[in-house]
Amino acid sequence: MASFQRILFKSIDILFDHAQNKHKFADIDVKKDIVYDEEYPDVCAFDIYRHGSKVGFKLPTVINFHGGGYMAGGKEYRSGIASYLVDQLDICVINVNYHKCETTRFPQFSRDSLKALAWIEAHADELNVDLSNLYIMGDSAGAQIAAHAITIMQNDEMREALGCVSCSIKFKAALLFCGPYDVITAVTSPSILDIARGLGNKVLGIDTRNPEELEAYPYKKYLNLLDWVGDEFPPCFIGHTKHDIFCAGQGQRLIAELKKRNIPYVSYYSTKTLDYHCWYLALKNRSAKKLLAELVIFMQGMLRGDALEVREIVYGKPDVEEGSEG
Repeated sequence: MASFQRILFKSIDILFDHAQNKHKFADIDVKKDIVYDEEYPDVCAFDIYRHGSKVGFKLPTVINFHGGGYMAGGKEYRSGIASYLVDQLDICVINVNYHKCETTRFPQFSRDSLKALAWIEAHADELNVDLSNLYIMGDSAGAQIAAHAITIMQNDEMREALGCVSCSIKFKAALLFCGPYDVITAVTSPSILDIARGLGNKVLGIDTRNPEELEAYPYKKYLNLLDWVGDEFPPCFIGHTKHDIFCAGQGQRLIAELKKRNIPYVSYYSTKTLDYHCWYLALKNRSAKKLLAELVIFMQGMLRGDALEVREIVYGKPDVEEGSEG
């Protein structure tokens, strides 16, 4: 029987599918279900998006990990954002699937992410992926998976402890939206209907409210990726919202770590009441358009090789540090 959390996140997929994925874009070529782990061909696969006119051309590439609470979602539910970025930037976007925690536990998602990245690296020529111009992206659980993958690749201790394959990919930037970067805080903090703790129990396979179980958890040291952010972490575009019922405050935690290391970033922070968790995926929403316009500007600068200056953009009533833009 499906858990409450699984039903909740699957319902979100269905309810928001039209707003997120039913927009028309001209001449988008999609190659579906490219398997990156033959042991799990029904799970470990990705779709690759590019303009039909650019099939056969090596392109800058965004590798995207979908959200869904680690138990729902799928690459098909991010077809909208993938098509939008291809349309706006003339790049390649890869939407990656991975195991869900209804059948597996952490760190399987991280193992999958590194396998996907290593496979893409090894097959870049046949995929026409420009390895010198790569970006990693994720929303919600996918943002955590994406950011975690970076820290795993940059820390041999973590990679070996989590049983992940090696990968030498370098990303020019990370595009991260509404993610739980400090997992322990996320799953132990109060939330509506106690959803966060319920998710934590499913993801980790322990009672996260039990201090003894949490302390004894064998991967506890590696859960908070913020503890592993180093000086080589790439520049970031961080999308987050004040009224996030799952990950409120997590974007600020990541920004604090980036500031310590002088890693440049652009923060887009919404204080609008109706800007819910991962609101930007509803592409035609007025507020979503604001964030997406800033994301395109960020990516255009990265693709040109411009120097990135720190920007903190607030949409709505400013409630963060002075100097933000409204």
